[in-house]
Amino acid sequence: MANLFVSISKGTFIRSVLTICTGCVFFFIPGLTMKTVMTIIGSMLLISGLITLLLSTLRNFGNRTRFGPAQGVANIFFGTIFIAAPDFIINLFMIVIGIILLIMGLFQVLASTRALARSFWAWLFLLIGIVTMISGLLLLFNPFKSAEAILPFLGVLLILNGISDLFRKRKSVASDQKQHETTVQDIPYEEIS
Repeated sequence: MANLFVSISKGTFIRSVLTICTGCVFFFIPGLTMKTVMTIIGSMLLISGLITLLLSTLRNFGNRTRFGPAQGVANIFFGTIFIAAPDFIINLFMIVIGIILLIMGLFQVLASTRALARSFWAWLFLLIGIVTMISGLLLLFNPFKSAEAILPFLGVLLILNGISDLFRKRKSVASDQKQHETTVQDIPYEEIS
């Protein structure tokens, strides 16, 4: 099992695993609401912003020309908004998630259609891409009513997309390696003196 993902780049692997983990949290934690998710994200941003602001201020205390604390201030600002106005952020979040799902589904469909003739799995990835696109469209056309009911569904979509990204990347890396391999043959030779 360990060699299954050896050829995949570290960034792709980490991104796919994080997508799967986030999907599992959304799907398997009962009673998780969008308000809770937004408050947790806001708290994380706020803590991150305070730490970044403190560390950048301490590092740049003698050097006034650099503007290091900007990221800390931005994180504190957005973290405070997430905690203070979660309903506004939820509505905005649903629209953004709808756009992201639509784009993810489109890329999945485009990537799968190129491999339909070569692989049975491409048909499964095509189906996942179509479902992802449809769910993105539904969120865009009805973002406000679907805020609470979307978490388990979003969790399943994230899990499926993370898994399909892992396997699609693994297949593309394997086919690239196969194309770049050269065949070397040992030919018997005779030394002439």
